[in-house]
Amino acid sequence: MRYSVLLAYILFCISANSQTNVPLLVSDTDSIYSPRLTGETFIDLKKYTGNQYIHEDWVEADILLSTGETAYKSKIKYNGLLDEVIWINPYSLRKIKVDKQQISEFWFKNSQGESIHFKKIRVDNPATNEKTDIFAEVAVEGKVSLYIQRKITKIGQENRFNEDKLYTFDVIGPKPAYYIKLPSNRYVAMTIIRRNSFLKLFPAERKSIIKLLNKNHLNFKTESSFAKIIELINTEIFL
Repeated sequence: MRYSVLLAYILFCISANSQTNVPLLVSDTDSIYSPRLTGETFIDLKKYTGNQYIHEDWVEADILLSTGETAYKSKIKYNGLLDEVIWINPYSLRKIKVDKQQISEFWFKNSQGESIHFKKIRVDNPATNEKTDIFAEVAVEGKVSLYIQRKITKIGQENRFNEDKLYTFDVIGPKPAYYIKLPSNRYVAMTIIRRNSFLKLFPAERKSIIKLLNKNHLNFKTESSFAKIIELINTEIFL
């Protein structure tokens, strides 16, 4: 009997101690199973006409981080005006400009259901003569690669009256830039796709490329034909 009372007292002490001193652990599935995206609050400034984003709607993207982790199904828009990824935090519903150094690549589907792949590449900045990181859409990757920066920039100005006051707005629109990565790993920028400018990049292969273009009836009039040309160069010339 004495031992039974003693045992009951010990169990009561253990139970009381666990309720007052041992914290209840709550599973944080976001931090355990999904890497955190970091950045700063983003506020849209409506001082222009035109769309700063390359796609109208928020899309679910898989984001490969510089750590090697992947943040799946993150709702984002790519801001071509700022060259930044804007993310909606699912808990606070705030718009966050994600730290650029945190992102390596990201994928999403456009309104036509096509898979779009963006990658951060380091290229020359002609304004500063320094290297800079930009996000660019991956068109072709191989010995010769093609990346397209979906840049949105100022293309004019517009005056508007609002409550009898005249306001000036910047007009913004798409102005893509094309980056060709050569077999030497050097990037060459082109703002306009031109045949002669492209052929100058490959003096030793120039004749072979011209023959390839004529054989396949290809020109440089569209982005898709430009990508097809580079795909053929990779398979037919730079084996």
